[in-house]
Amino acid sequence: MRNINNDLTLKRNYLSKYRFLISEYEQLKRGEHPLFRFAKDFYLAHDTDPRSFLKYYNRFKRSGNELDLLPAKRGPKYVTRRPAPDDQESGN
Repeated sequence: MRNINNDLTLKRNYLSKYRFLISEYEQLKRGEHPLFRFAKDFYLAHDTDPRSFLKYYNRFKRSGNELDLLPAKRGPKYVTRRPAPDDQESGN
């Protein structure tokens, strides 16, 4: 049986999709895109929600790191939910 725990196919596909969308979007913003004149047309053609696309696009532009195009883990971090070590000792 194949071990799929370390399969990075989804990550690779997600990054390649966003690389393509970002290049198209930047062409559109420069006014050089051959098909799209408005951002609304771009979002409709690629079936993309503007809010989520812009969230990942702006996060990527700020950091320059491609891994910021991937969805971040949701919810609080586990470490932040732990009580301080000295709080545990005083309760006993």
